[in-house]
Amino acid sequence: MEERIKPAQTRAWSAGHMNERPDYGLGHAVLNLMLHPRNPFSPNERRKFKAGFLYGVAWIGTAIAVFVFFNFVLRGS
Repeated sequence: MEERIKPAQTRAWSAGHMNERPDYGLGHAVLNLMLHPRNPFSPNERRKFKAGFLYGVAWIGTAIAVFVFFNFVLRGS
């Protein structure tokens, strides 16, 4: 008769399997959204930001600046 696998054993196996694969994970997924893919022929080269990410950061920064200006700067005068 086969032994049942307990949830703790499954979590331990999953964590061990993920530690063997350093290319997986939330951090790598976020970096892949923000940065261009790594060049396999020169892995030490720095990755550059994607243009869409920079536009998004600029729009969010502009929206925050406009919000702060109209709600705190103009209201104080």
